[in-house]
Amino acid sequence: MDISPEQIEKSRRTIRAAAVFAENSERIVAHVALLPADHVVVAVVTEDYLFDGVHHVARTELVERVPALEGANGWAMVFSQGADTAHVGSRTTEMISLAEKRIEMISRIAARRQG
Repeated sequence: MDISPEQIEKSRRTIRAAAVFAENSERIVAHVALLPADHVVVAVVTEDYLFDGVHHVARTELVERVPALEGANGWAMVFSQGADTAHVGSRTTEMISLAEKRIEMISRIAARRQG
């Protein structure tokens, strides 16, 4: 496992991005209601923490489209029919929690290696 300071910073950036998704949960959910059959909503946050919109993507195109939409340093979250603001909120809370746990784990490993 890479325990570099860059990995901690990457997790901190993920926490900030999760907050942007949460702030835009109503916009995300508004698009869920408009989904065509066999499509999902892909919400995107740029590397500068700007909400970059919501896209309807065919399930068969997810593997290609999601990386293209999020770019090299952005984030994307995928939501299916039926997602509501509570669901978006729980997903972003989980995203934050996982990033915080990663920071804690990297910090503990780094401390053990130094001490």
